[in-house]
Amino acid sequence: MPSMSPERAVFFSRIINIVALLGLLLVLAGSLHLQFGIGEQPCPLCLVQRSGMIGLAVGPLMNLMWGIRARHYAISILAAFAGGAGSVRQILLHIQPGDPGYGPEFLGWHLYTWALVTFAVGAVGCAALLMWQTPLDAGDTGVMGKRGPMRAASLFVAAFVTIDLLIIAISVIPECGLGMCPDDPPNISGVGDMGGWIALLVVALVSAVIAFVLDRKLPEKPIRA
Repeated sequence: MPSMSPERAVFFSRIINIVALLGLLLVLAGSLHLQFGIGEQPCPLCLVQRSGMIGLAVGPLMNLMWGIRARHYAISILAAFAGGAGSVRQILLHIQPGDPGYGPEFLGWHLYTWALVTFAVGAVGCAALLMWQTPLDAGDTGVMGKRGPMRAASLFVAAFVTIDLLIIAISVIPECGLGMCPDDPPNISGVGDMGGWIALLVVALVSAVIAFVLDRKLPEKPIRA
C-alpha cells in the first residue's frame, strides 16, 4: 500500500471494510429472498455456508465499530475457511459428469460455487489488508465513539446480520426439528418473488430503525475491543 498518514489510512481502510460489508449484505439478502420468497429451503451445507458469510462479516464490522485490528481480520479468515469447507464439500458431492447440481444457478454456476468464490476473495482480501501496517498501528478506536453516519451505517449492518442470524436459527427448527437436517429439504410455498423483496425491505427498514435509535442513545466515547 502507498505511504500515507495514519488518519488517511484508517479512513480508506474503513471505506474498504464498508464496501466488503455491503457485498456480504447483498449475498445474505439474496439467500433470504431465495428461502422465503422463492421457497428454496437451505440444505445443511447451505446453512454452513450462510453462517460462514455471517462470520466473514464479523471482522469488518468489528473493525468499524471498535477499531482496525489484526485479530478482527483473523476472525473473518477463519470464517472464510469454515464456510469454504462447506462449499467445497457441496461441490465435490455434485462433481460427477451429468450431475445437475443442487439448487438454482446464477450466471452458469450454482450458488455454492459462488459462495466458494466469495470466501476465497474474502480470505485473500483480509490477508492483503493485514499486510497494510499503517492502519493497524494507528491506534484506531472505531466509529462507536462518535455519533454520525459512519456509526449509524455500522449499527445498521450489525442489526441486519443479527436479524439474519436469528432467522437462520428460527427457520432451522421447523426444517430440522431436534435431529439432523434433511440433505434435500422439501421446498415451501414462499411469498413469491415480489413478496420476498418486500420482506427484505422490511428487514432493512427494521435494521435502519434499530441503527437510528442506537446511534441516538449510545454515548459518545471510544470503546476499545
